[in-house]
Amino acid sequence: MQTVQTSRFGSIEVDEHRMIHFPEGLLGFPKHKEFALLEDKPGSPFFWLQSLDDPGLAFVMTNPFFFKNDYLQGLSPEEKTLFVNEQGEEMVLFTLVSVPAGHPEKATTNLLGPLVIDTTKRTGKQLILPSTGYSHRYPLMNPSAGPSL
Repeated sequence: MQTVQTSRFGSIEVDEHRMIHFPEGLLGFPKHKEFALLEDKPGSPFFWLQSLDDPGLAFVMTNPFFFKNDYLQGLSPEEKTLFVNEQGEEMVLFTLVSVPAGHPEKATTNLLGPLVIDTTKRTGKQLILPSTGYSHRYPLMNPSAGPSL
């Protein structure tokens, strides 16, 4: 366990199995490489990716399949290998969520740049899927997207 100071949650204890190293950082945040994966609340489709280096940096994430059950179905076999680790195991997949201040009904998720996490190595990477036609602002409240917030 490591004690982590955050601006949103105060001082929290984080299990080392929840710590993820992003060797390349995230798009727009290349210097931030150490994060903790935190649950929002039991049963919620949302998670937090909290920086271990910057108490004020945290991202809301979700499992994109909860909102778009056919996500990634059109990928080529070559593209699908991006979601499998060296041992041939599927990695955990998240997408970043943007919630405009005061307008949760306008929340979107970035289907174009998913995060993949190798839970064995506790490493992650943000991918870019330009040939898919996915949007970086997929509306979560879209009636065809599944459950609402």
